[in-house]
Amino acid sequence: MKSLGYRLLTAFVAIPLVLGVFWVAEQYGMDWLVGVLVSLVGLIAGWEYLYLVGRLGIPLPRELFLAAIPAFLMLAVLWDGRYALVVGWGVVYLIVVYSFFRRGPREGFFASLAGIFGFLYIPVLLSFVYLLYRGGFPYLVQFFLIVWGYDTGAYFVGSRLGRHRLLPRISLAKTWEGVVGGLALAVAGAAVCVPFWKDLLHWLPHMVVLGLWVGSFAQLGDLFESLLKRAAEVKDAGRLLPGHGGILDRIDGLLAALPIYYFYMHFVLGLF
Repeated sequence: MKSLGYRLLTAFVAIPLVLGVFWVAEQYGMDWLVGVLVSLVGLIAGWEYLYLVGRLGIPLPRELFLAAIPAFLMLAVLWDGRYALVVGWGVVYLIVVYSFFRRGPREGFFASLAGIFGFLYIPVLLSFVYLLYRGGFPYLVQFFLIVWGYDTGAYFVGSRLGRHRLLPRISLAKTWEGVVGGLALAVAGAAVCVPFWKDLLHWLPHMVVLGLWVGSFAQLGDLFESLLKRAAEVKDAGRLLPGHGGILDRIDGLLAALPIYYFYMHFVLGLF
């Protein structure tokens, strides 16, 4: 019960704060504020990723990796991504060079893979937040409602009614009942934003598909991070958020779901 109380308190503080930053940024044209927020989140998540891979015995160039995350994200926001790709390729190249010249061939190979993946996993995926923000605040709210809805439904339904383990080798806490509850609330999170569009009957089927699709990838992102933590033999990636663990524990599903939401809204529905 104490853990649940911390979890709810953290959510009640963090959710209005995050949405408030995006709303203020849109209302007053302060795109740099979005860059600061995603850079801070990415920096902390990157620190936690280094901790996890470090426990696996994979050394990465810490200073380079951590400096590259806010640089990439701020460039993606302030210059609309024009120079972010150059920075990204430069970081990848430096990680590979550092890994092979400072380590042996075998260690250098695995360090290169971990570094390249970490850069793609955190700042590159997190940069999709800006694409959603540029599309409009209602879309950003809808995305967060889907992901947070899935997390909430999966947690409460799974903890109360969960009987059948989803993937016990990865996580003992996740159940099929939780998946169903999470998907139901993800669809509700998508559908509750339907009033932003005029034609309810036209958009509602798309919102159901969107909720199911984005919710499913949020679960896959959660499972991947659980697999990483299981390999590193830790319960949480960090302790920054009471009841939730670290930042990476909180955004694992969000990272996997971001490009899925953007793809559907941009390429399938053509809304932004």
